[in-house]
Amino acid sequence: SFVRGLHFPASITPINCSVFFGGGFAGSCSLARKQFEPGPSYKERWDSKRALFGVYDNIGILGDFRAHPRDLIIAPSWLKGWKGNELQRCIRKRQFVGGNMFYRDRQDLKKRINFLYRRFNRYGKHR
Repeated sequence: SFVRGLHFPASITPINCSVFFGGGFAGSCSLARKQFEPGPSYKERWDSKRALFGVYDNIGILGDFRAHPRDLIIAPSWLKGWKGNELQRCIRKRQFVGGNMFYRDRQDLKKRINFLYRRFNRYGKHR
């Protein structure tokens, strides 16, 4: 904005300035950043979390609660019904299928585990 010969960046404007607006020198002048209101946020109504909410509820109702939803998920065995970071996931994969892996794949997995182990012990809140 432009005020009587003084130029301020667009995000900074004089607030409560009697000096600039003809009030003499009585009063204080402070520069403050404008707080712009954010535009309306668009919320995706069919994201994966909302779209799949309650998708396995009928298993309990129709199947007498004998089947667990993780039994229906098609995924590698070391990932079914399990949560964890990448290091934990790699270690778990090595425990499950490490003996049946090709040599090169096992070496790459070992390198990845070593790298992640060093990284997790150097940085982050999990130290």
